[in-house]
Amino acid sequence: MPNLKSALDIENLKKELQEDLNSAPAYIKGIAGKGIAGSKTSEPTPQFAQSKTEKLFENGTNACIVAGKDRPSSVFSGYGGRGDSGAGTLDLIAGRMSHAPSSVNNQNEEVRANPDFKLDASRIYISQKTDIDDNFDLVDGKVGRSTARSGIAIKSDAVRFIAREGIKLVTGTDVKNSTGEDVISVAGIDLIAGNDDENLQPLVLGDNVNESLNKLTDYVSKLSGILQDVITYQMKYNTKIQTHTHITAFFGTPTAPSEALISGGIDATIDLGKCTKNIIKFRTNLNFHKQTYYAVSGKKYINSSFNNVT
Repeated sequence: MPNLKSALDIENLKKELQEDLNSAPAYIKGIAGKGIAGSKTSEPTPQFAQSKTEKLFENGTNACIVAGKDRPSSVFSGYGGRGDSGAGTLDLIAGRMSHAPSSVNNQNEEVRANPDFKLDASRIYISQKTDIDDNFDLVDGKVGRSTARSGIAIKSDAVRFIAREGIKLVTGTDVKNSTGEDVISVAGIDLIAGNDDENLQPLVLGDNVNESLNKLTDYVSKLSGILQDVITYQMKYNTKIQTHTHITAFFGTPTAPSEALISGGIDATIDLGKCTKNIIKFRTNLNFHKQTYYAVSGKKYINSSFNNVT
């Protein structure tokens, strides 16, 4: 079962406020301070350690929007911390300090919190210039790392992309990136489970795989037909051998070759020659099939050249 938090937690509020609430008749009766019907809730809310360039939109519910510069942690972090221009950032947070929000520390002193990309509950981070993979501690995958580029990250316990008419994940739409550099190659899409890219493999192309398997099945069927012909031709010859008899006029005198066996042998040689040609054709088709579908350079290579999954 999931570990659910209590509906209302005042443990980490200032002690004076806790005492006032616990003795207030309106709070005890649930008339005020308990958030009924969306009303104001007395809850621990860490104050944001705001820098001089940042502006906040907040209303006391531990959810806010910060407009400032790239800042994954303290005021000295990110490209905003080192003073870069062109690093404008919007940070949308719901649940700062996540499972243990606090207005005060153990000494009853006001807490001021920095952004914490691991601890904060939900976040949409939009930056003009950032190291998005480093900020969220993501593996490289086959797409690689984004450094000093614009980036957007969405993080929460559960993320859902919902569309009534379809979702597209598209890469490589523009000829230049956010820094003005030419985009010289198409980056694909990595689907990485568990932030572990050790066994990251290309996705297969369904239509090509289906066509490949159908053709391969046909080739195997043809091979079984060739094998059946070989068996039939050999059995015909074997039958003639089984029914062959020798008639000798004198004891110990070799007989002349059997006309039936000579005839049967010639027929079997011709028939088996046809089988040999069919086998050569079959092997040629099989090699061509392998090159077409299973070689990276193949016209209908079954793996995606860009998109990968674990």
